[in-house]
Amino acid sequence: MYRAFLFDWGDTLMRDFPNETGPMFQWEKVETMPNVLETLEILSLKSNIYLATNAIDSNKIEIIAALKRVNIHKYFSDIFCYKDIGYKKPSQEYFARIISILKVKPIEVVMIGDNLNNDIIGSNKFGINSILYDLGNKYPDYKGKKIKDLLELATL
Repeated sequence: MYRAFLFDWGDTLMRDFPNETGPMFQWEKVETMPNVLETLEILSLKSNIYLATNAIDSNKIEIIAALKRVNIHKYFSDIFCYKDIGYKKPSQEYFARIISILKVKPIEVVMIGDNLNNDIIGSNKFGINSILYDLGNKYPDYKGKKIKDLLELATL
């Protein structure tokens, strides 16, 4: 059982539209990735959920505003972003800061994200468990834990 779920934001929880610029909460259209709401509802009964993002255009308040637009803000215990932490994934400093704030051991945390280098390799190097969210089969040769549907996390 994990004490904390760390989710990446763009293209893991909410769709990152390539034509949009600036903070996501200001975008004309925002939407979640498939099955996000259902997954967060289930996981929130098991453990705390956190957002861990490299977004450079948004601070924590702006991220919350974007999450509110799709009604998933209530599931997050905290948000860790570049503007507040001062580091980006996959740096060890980024993950060390989060582990320090959460007061947990790395092995008690699982990182879920769509970027093999930033989310998966970065967290693994720090001793954090990881699950690659590979909706479009971008990483067909990846041999670690991988899901194509976030609802697969319900079995954790």
